[in-house]
Amino acid sequence: MKQTTEKVEKKKYGFRIRPEVNELIETHKYMNGDDRSAFVTEAVRRYCADIDGEKNCDILVDRITSNVRAMTRNDVNRICHAMFKIAVELGMYNYLLAAGYVGLDDEEIRNVRNRSMDRVRRTHGFITFEDAVEEERAFGTDE
Repeated sequence: MKQTTEKVEKKKYGFRIRPEVNELIETHKYMNGDDRSAFVTEAVRRYCADIDGEKNCDILVDRITSNVRAMTRNDVNRICHAMFKIAVELGMYNYLLAAGYVGLDDEEIRNVRNRSMDRVRRTHGFITFEDAVEEERAFGTDE
C-alpha cells in the first residue's frame, strides 16, 4: 500500500467480527507497520482483487480451453490426412508386391514381413520405394 503525505478523509464504520478474526487482525496488523484500520483496508482490497481475479481467470480458462480444442482438432485433421495418404501408399505397394509375388508360400511371406519390420526399425520408418527395390535386388542376388 502506498504511503501518501496528503490526508485522506476516513469514515468510521462499525462491524461485528468473531474473536478469532480480531485475533488475526491484532497479530498481523503490525507486520507492515500499519495500524488496524490500514490493515483491514488493505486486506479488503486484496480480497476483492482476488475475487475479481477468479472471475477473470474463469474467462481466461474458457478462452484457453477453446483455443486448445481448436488447435487439437486441427492437428487431428492433419494427422488423419497424413495417415490416409500413408494407407494409400501402403495399399499401392501391397498390390504391386502381390502382382509380382503371387507364387510365394506362407514361409516366404513371413520372411518378407520380418525383413520389412527389421528395415522399419533400423530406419525409424524412413523407407522409400526405390530403397526397397534396391534392397530386394541385392537380396535376390545373394540367394
